[in-house]
Amino acid sequence: MAGPQINDVTNVNTIPGAKKTPGLSLVGWIMNIVGNSRRSRDSHYKAKWDAYERTFRGIYMANDQTRDGERSKIIAPALLQAIDSTAATMEDAIFSREQWFDAMDDVGDGQRQDIEQVRAALTEDLEVTGVPDAICKIILNGCLYGTGIGKINVVQKIIRTVVNGPQGPSTREEVRPLVVLEPIPPWEYVIDSQARRREDSLFEAHETHVPRNVVLSKIKKGTYRNVPVSGFNATKVPTPSGRQSVDLTYAHNKDDGSVWVTEYYGKVPAAMLRQFVPVEAKDVEGGNMVEAIITVANENQILRAMVNPFLMKDRPIVAYQHDTVPGKFWGRGVAEKGWNAQRALDAELRARMDALGLLTSPMMGADITRLPRNPDMRVRPGKVWLTRGRPSEVLEPVILGNIDPSTFNQSSEMERLVQVATGAVESNAPLNTDRRNETASGIGMIQSSALKRMKRTMWNLERQFLNPLIRKSTWRMMQFNPQRYPNDFEFVVKGTMGIVSREFEQSNLTALLSVMQPGSPQYNAVIKGVIELSGSPKRSELLQALEQASQPDPEQEKIQQAMQQMQIEAAQLANEKEKQEIAKILAQIALIEAETRHEDINADLEDEKIDIQAANTVIGREKAKMGHRQNEIAAERNQIDKIRARKENKSGRPSKT
Repeated sequence: MAGPQINDVTNVNTIPGAKKTPGLSLVGWIMNIVGNSRRSRDSHYKAKWDAYERTFRGIYMANDQTRDGERSKIIAPALLQAIDSTAATMEDAIFSREQWFDAMDDVGDGQRQDIEQVRAALTEDLEVTGVPDAICKIILNGCLYGTGIGKINVVQKIIRTVVNGPQGPSTREEVRPLVVLEPIPPWEYVIDSQARRREDSLFEAHETHVPRNVVLSKIKKGTYRNVPVSGFNATKVPTPSGRQSVDLTYAHNKDDGSVWVTEYYGKVPAAMLRQFVPVEAKDVEGGNMVEAIITVANENQILRAMVNPFLMKDRPIVAYQHDTVPGKFWGRGVAEKGWNAQRALDAELRARMDALGLLTSPMMGADITRLPRNPDMRVRPGKVWLTRGRPSEVLEPVILGNIDPSTFNQSSEMERLVQVATGAVESNAPLNTDRRNETASGIGMIQSSALKRMKRTMWNLERQFLNPLIRKSTWRMMQFNPQRYPNDFEFVVKGTMGIVSREFEQSNLTALLSVMQPGSPQYNAVIKGVIELSGSPKRSELLQALEQASQPDPEQEKIQQAMQQMQIEAAQLANEKEKQEIAKILAQIALIEAETRHEDINADLEDEKIDIQAANTVIGREKAKMGHRQNEIAAERNQIDKIRARKENKSGRPSKT
């Protein structure tokens, strides 16, 4: 089965059995809910949006008077400057780097090559169709009106490239599906008045005047149904809902040939949609509703009707709130935040200019009885006034006081209040009024406070607008150009805080360099950070030169490696020498300990020898005493034997011995 076609996704004009009835019931159902939501939107916001645009463009109207009798029409540029400054900061935050979004692979796929290919392809395609320029316009709308809105369209565009052939240069044509981002001003966008978020809304619609030739061209291509279409003044609805172009320089009348086109994205009754296209059961949601895309011309003709043909069944609208308003779809912009201070500043300046007019061209009092009939009281050089009597007695200027000098300070204070309300980072207030402008630390305090507020807006922009934009664009390309875009990846947008943040960080890094050693790796890293944060057109060249300088020279690297090897060997030799010296010292300590123990043992032996000798002496003495005693005993025995012998001799008995 062939894939869906961009120009006529559902092939309304060729589907067999498709009904060709005008479908006025579907037109009436759509325009009823769109008209009700439009009137609700206009009653709350239209007058404010018109006033914001007039102030932004410096256009004065009678209902912009701040007091009765006001003659001056000056509009101070304070709010204009705040809007421009904020928009420029946000644009720089997104596009300050060459790659303003990044691609992150999913967990299941370890291949990185397809991601790089898709990111490069999407960056190229978005640049071809001018998407960055459209984002800048949407950001400006967000700053001015509070809500930035865009519509994602898919078109087939012929891409021509120059190729070199045998016969010289020639062109090659390629028909490529591309994503186009169309900025939508808030007065052309209608959303369900009961919805607080786009995701919960019953519908979204884009209403605008389209040249009749564009509509007829799409009818011929088959994008639109072949229905009679005329300029909106000649149709059944002379002026749809009394709508006029907000910019009065575009006057729509019966001869301009424009068509009032309403692009409806949302749910419609399935029974009504079946009048135009077949509806499958899987497309029918609760309440017998179907997510569809309907194009209506002049609020009475269906140009196109289809079931939502996109892969993810999402709507092609992306929007963000510049400043979040809880519980509301419409956000708060820079103009709304600084509106009251701007009005006070305008009133101050206009009162001063009116007073200056009275002082520079004062009123004149005259004695009418002493003037000629019908006098010409206009003042011009060389003018002669005829009076009956001395002019000083007939004419007298009427001066109504002087201008208070404090109005200078008051106007400066009003300008400061505009900056406080909007968060615009500027130091235009005079030094004698805002003393923080005199010092770098004071400017830093102003910047840090503004950056905190800017982060909230940048988060809204990334989460609500940039991420959905890249994601929806990727889905469209996956669906209509699968050969160029693989389907296994996830995109994440990574933005920066822009020029103010980069200058603030750059000043901090520059101050950090003063406490670092030049030539160290940390010093070079900080230098690289300073260059990356700069806005110099030579930034890429400087980074490349710094990167090349950080790459070591092969010869120098060899010398450095040899020096490192020598240092390692010297360290090893020194280590071995230290080990030997330590071993020698340990051996000497062991020897000293052994000698000490030997001397102690010898001393102990000498003491024991002395004790032994003393004991031997005592033993010898005892032995001598015992020998002497034995001798005495032997002598006594001899004496006894002698006595016995004499006695036996005397008695004549033999001795028993």
